[in-house]
Amino acid sequence: MSLTDNLQRAATSLANAQRVLLTSHRRPDGDGTGSMCGLASLLRAAGKVATIYSLDPIARRYRWLPLVSSVVSQIAFDECFDCTVVVDCADEALLGNVLPPPEVRGTLITLDHHASGHPFGDIAVWDPAAAAVSVIVHRLAEMLNWPITLEAAIPLYVSLISDTGGFRHANTNAEALRVAAELVHAGVVPSSIASSLEERASHSKLRLLGSVLSTLELHCDGKVGMLTVTSEMVEASGASMEDIEGMVNWGRNADGVAVGVLLTYAKGGGVRVSMRSRSDKLDVGRVCMTLGGGGHPGAGGVHLHVEPAVAKDRVIAALSKAFAPRAV
Repeated sequence: MSLTDNLQRAATSLANAQRVLLTSHRRPDGDGTGSMCGLASLLRAAGKVATIYSLDPIARRYRWLPLVSSVVSQIAFDECFDCTVVVDCADEALLGNVLPPPEVRGTLITLDHHASGHPFGDIAVWDPAAAAVSVIVHRLAEMLNWPITLEAAIPLYVSLISDTGGFRHANTNAEALRVAAELVHAGVVPSSIASSLEERASHSKLRLLGSVLSTLELHCDGKVGMLTVTSEMVEASGASMEDIEGMVNWGRNADGVAVGVLLTYAKGGGVRVSMRSRSDKLDVGRVCMTLGGGGHPGAGGVHLHVEPAVAKDRVIAALSKAFAPRAV
């Protein structure tokens, strides 16, 4: 079926549902958290029971969002839902063991925009042209004539700026800006959101940032700024692993750099790779796909189950190959 058909099917299912479960990938980020909370607010305003479910705690930087305090980490054994909506998840494998069995979850709806996605569910609304899942949620609201309150607008705006890098990434398009304008019209104050997200860094996070910045390496003739963080650095600074979020952008911010890379060496083994691009000529989502991951043109990631030195070599080789055909 076409995207429009699936969007209409999803809208019809949500309109007819009374009890809806909302979830996302493990360790939900700004897009996952924001789109879950925004859609939950819309559903509740429409008179429905909406339950937000996450096995992992919501990251500290998003805990001020409306409805985050209502997120549950367990589902009662006797719960039953008319439908379950999974947001911002490119592959069912990324859910871990989050999904309840079919007889509990009801119709499974997925809302996703990863170019590297593998759509799944009874109704899969998948659109790589959507800058964030909040754009898809906004389309559903328009289709269902659901007014967007300030409670819904705030998390939807956070979803949008998270995946567009504050409208700096290459995926920022006319629809993203139109949706942002409508969310501002609903009462969102961009400066207030920016302050809540970016200007409340703890002392420990700033100490960690200093350590991470000291690892800066330039590769690919200065086009790649690579940063590294280890669990030892996190512990020494008194920070937590969730404080790492957003630090990849510092590598991209260096003069002359087109792609920022953050390598995270975790105690559990392997290396988590995050990439951010400031050029619309290099799709880091596709670069990460060649490594076994995925993402968007402006943001990508992959978990490499190899030794740190091997991981670094693979990342540099993949980016070198991506830069080779054309100048960026």
